[in-house]
Amino acid sequence: MIEFSGVEVVYPNGVRGLDGVDLTIAHGQFVVVVGLSGAGKSSLVRTVNGLVPVTAGRLEVDGRRVDGASRRRLRELRAGVGMIFQSFNLVKRTSVLNNVLMGRLHATPTWRSVLGMPRAADRELAFEALERVGIVEKAYTRASELSGGQQQRVAIARVIAQQASVVLADEPVASLDPPTANQVLRDLKRIGGELGHTTVVNLHFLDMARRYADRIIGMRAGRVVFDGSAEEADDAVFEQIYGRSLTADDVLLR
Repeated sequence: MIEFSGVEVVYPNGVRGLDGVDLTIAHGQFVVVVGLSGAGKSSLVRTVNGLVPVTAGRLEVDGRRVDGASRRRLRELRAGVGMIFQSFNLVKRTSVLNNVLMGRLHATPTWRSVLGMPRAADRELAFEALERVGIVEKAYTRASELSGGQQQRVAIARVIAQQASVVLADEPVASLDPPTANQVLRDLKRIGGELGHTTVVNLHFLDMARRYADRIIGMRAGRVVFDGSAEEADDAVFEQIYGRSLTADDVLLR
């Protein structure tokens, strides 16, 4: 469970990222956060693992306090919170398998990491993760040789190998073509259901939000202005969230 209680974020330049956010996200939900650029959706997602520090309020993830946590506590928290980025965040010069094994670093003795000697059990977890995303045959391929969609599936496999209970995805399909974007979100939704992940995804495309979300959270000026099911989020609701009429840029063509 993720609990925001009066959470505020003010950046060093004075910009307010979050303004008194109160939210509870239940275990196992697939939540999509929408809003214009600067609305606070990335700030919301990135507070969950402490990448964006909370300025005021209380934030808990699975009973662990995030606000005010020490570096050691944040490291412990992040072991259970996986992150998927728009830019994939892979080490391009090494193999797909090695990239997935990076999800096990939090549970790997330093000497094994330095010598590049993963445990057999961790290798097995990595191969299982690659099977779940359908690219196990690419295990020994350099990450740089993969397409964008394949690279994002490696990033998903890394989170699976991490055995995270919470998965965050910050604009994970923004750089992908429509068919690939849909495949990546289908994978996230399916795997989250199979493994019981609590998944929070920051998206721009409204049609995809409606298609995949159990719950949609609309952000505007750092505040939650909508919180409801995908069925409730019609065009009028999105116009309220965005403060303007919808355009072709707000949907991803199939």
